[in-house]
Amino acid sequence: MSRTSDDIRKHLKVRRQKQRAILAMRWRCAQGGLEFEQLDTFYGAIRPYLCVAQFFGIMPLSNIRSRDPQDVKFKVRSIGLAVTGLFLLLGGIKTLVGANILFTAGLNAKNMVGLVFLIVGMVNWLNFVGFARSWSYIMLPWSSVDILMLFPPYKRGKRSLRSKVNVLALSVAILAVGDHMLYYASGYCSYSMHILQCHTNHSRITFELYLEKEFSDIMSIMPFNIFSMCYGFWLNGAFTFLWNFMDIFIVMTSIGLAQRFQQFAPRVAALEGRHVPEALWYDIRRDHIRLCELASLVEASMSNIVFVSCANNVYVICNQALAIFTKLRHPINYVYFWYSLIFLLARTSLVFMTASKIHDASLLPLSDGWNQEVQRFADQLTSEFVGLSGYRLFCLTRKSLFGMLATLVTYELMLLQMDAKSHKGLRCV
Repeated sequence: MSRTSDDIRKHLKVRRQKQRAILAMRWRCAQGGLEFEQLDTFYGAIRPYLCVAQFFGIMPLSNIRSRDPQDVKFKVRSIGLAVTGLFLLLGGIKTLVGANILFTAGLNAKNMVGLVFLIVGMVNWLNFVGFARSWSYIMLPWSSVDILMLFPPYKRGKRSLRSKVNVLALSVAILAVGDHMLYYASGYCSYSMHILQCHTNHSRITFELYLEKEFSDIMSIMPFNIFSMCYGFWLNGAFTFLWNFMDIFIVMTSIGLAQRFQQFAPRVAALEGRHVPEALWYDIRRDHIRLCELASLVEASMSNIVFVSCANNVYVICNQALAIFTKLRHPINYVYFWYSLIFLLARTSLVFMTASKIHDASLLPLSDGWNQEVQRFADQLTSEFVGLSGYRLFCLTRKSLFGMLATLVTYELMLLQMDAKSHKGLRCV
């Protein structure tokens, strides 16, 4: 009997020592520094991409290279916000000049795509400024949740959060660069064929003159030289980067939230069919509440970004599909528009599929045959939506994705019928 008691005391002593060691490590990680940087946190996963984004005026945060998220803050007097202001000023001038040219020439559904692209870019810069203002209120609770769930009794995932973020972000980035290059190749080919068929002076078929036409809004206020061409490439590239980063950021955020909910589910599932002490059940419910509060906080801060992303993607998909079925003349045009359409459809699907994992993972702890107290917890899980949405007008789920695709098909058929009466011949201007 005494031997059994000694074994129990030794077991409890070892258990208390492990708990103290975990608490001590959590405390050191909460102070920032090397211990925190070595953890597989969401902040550590997205920090490199935020540093790149700041070169384009996105997420104007101070001390973004710090390993401690407590040092990263939004400051009005900062270099990051000054860079954002510069992009807003230059982008605003480009948008106004482009709008004036379009309204003078005559605005229609086809030539306004570029103007919508610029307006959406301006709105996105402002949206990310708003998100940067909420950064401290989001990232500090998120980091505390990361510290909590990266130690026992929670188990880490088979794949690290950083590896998931890197694979998806770099894959989208590479495809986006290909899309951007094909855009210029398609535009130059169309310009060259237009000169060959409509003008006798074939010496105008140069890439420099194509850029003068492509950046006509910039050339209307600046002389045509190497500086203005580089400026046009740089500003157009910034708008394109912002458009792609918007979706990538939603995907990275969704992966980060879903990862934590997926870690929570196995701990709850392991207790099924066992007697759960009240104190342990209290800890579990407290941790789940912290996760849900974090998801709600992120959803409230990102609703505008999600709304603009989905609305803009739907609009561009419709226009790309309309261009494919109505007015393409050269093989490179088909290559570009089909590549761009497939890439955009895949990117939009990626946004919905990764975001839907948040809600799916939040429902994983549900089970039958538990006691009444656990059943109340299960009712709590099903009573509210946990995930991302666009102002609560729609939620990023698989069901919403298929609903959006059905709407796209209907709207595209309407556009094709309306465009069928338009003149499809070559216009020489």
